[in-house]
Amino acid sequence: GRNVIIEREKGSPKVTKDGVTVAKSIQFKDRAKNVGADLVKQVAKATNSAAGD
Repeated sequence: GRNVIIEREKGSPKVTKDGVTVAKSIQFKDRAKNVGADLVKQVAKATNSAAGD
């Protein structure tokens, strides 16, 4: 995968290629969008557990 920069509230930004880490960092102000993001997070975690990403 590609490198992604994740902005954090405290400290310096985090650079990662890990899809689960990227998925966990997704948050929207819109509640409906967050429901979709939570689904993506669950799928990413399940895929990581099954495939060992």
